[in-house]
Amino acid sequence: MTNELIQRYQPGGDIYAQLETQYGRTGALLVAQAALTGDRTAITEALVRLKYGEPLDESTARIFWSQITTDPFDAPLTSLNKGLGTVFKSAGLGIFRNPWVLLALAAVVFFAIGGHRWLFAKARLT
Repeated sequence: MTNELIQRYQPGGDIYAQLETQYGRTGALLVAQAALTGDRTAITEALVRLKYGEPLDESTARIFWSQITTDPFDAPLTSLNKGLGTVFKSAGLGIFRNPWVLLALAAVVFFAIGGHRWLFAKARLT
């Protein structure tokens, strides 16, 4: 890259002014810093980051660790909820599209038939 082209990316240059209009001062400064390296790839990477944001992490281990440390039950429960919802929807049981409705109904039936007494009796025996 020529020095003249690098200067066009710096504050006061025409490319900088265009980037500042499009992405704001912070975005234009990010590209200006990349231009100082003289590497066109660094400029391209800075522009891609401005347009599309930071790249997503593709490491399965890191994604798993992130899920476990932030909310360990969210991913499994969400996928279970979706899976059961699909099963009930395809079976034509429209009211049970949300499995939480089925769980609430099962709890009501369990208590209505006296299941709670059986559960407490088992708890006293152990």
